[in-house]
Amino acid sequence: LGVLYIDSITENKAFSSDDLELTLAFAGIVAAAVEREKLSEQLRQQAVIRSSFERYFAPALAERIASAPENVKLGGERTTVAVLFSDIRGFSAWSEKLPAEETAKILSEYFGEMVECVFATGGTLDKFIGDAIMAQWGAPLSTGADASKALEAARMMHERIAAINGRWAAEKRPVLEVGIGIGYGEVFAGNIGS
Repeated sequence: LGVLYIDSITENKAFSSDDLELTLAFAGIVAAAVEREKLSEQLRQQAVIRSSFERYFAPALAERIASAPENVKLGGERTTVAVLFSDIRGFSAWSEKLPAEETAKILSEYFGEMVECVFATGGTLDKFIGDAIMAQWGAPLSTGADASKALEAARMMHERIAAINGRWAAEKRPVLEVGIGIGYGEVFAGNIGS
């Protein structure tokens, strides 16, 4: 961790064994403090990385990625995935009639509910595209049941949309019609660029 250099300004006075013991004890305390600080910094960095992962990955998957970064290589590979797209029908038409704040409130509530369905089934949030959601199962890590998990997420989404529509109809808010499509097949997936 470092070097500790001790010198004496008087040539005729050598260090005693007590001086050596004190120096070793002091060096041990300093080394432990430096090591603790290095570990604290590593934990802070891991927390930031894990927090970033959890924005796109289910918490359990984020934990697996953070604890085994060799599973997520720079570049990419061919793999089989299930990709889910969901889209609010007629979104552009009714959002033009609503104030921006109300549109943002609706989308925030809707996205929150839908992303929970993706994460509950171990999916990865790929992106939001306006009012659409793109999610995937099978990349960066496959479970072997990726298509089934995507179908389960779609089923959960339909249930949540029905619940949202029930609440919103009672509040005189727009009722959503949502289309969901799932594709399954080979893709080239990975970390490309920065």
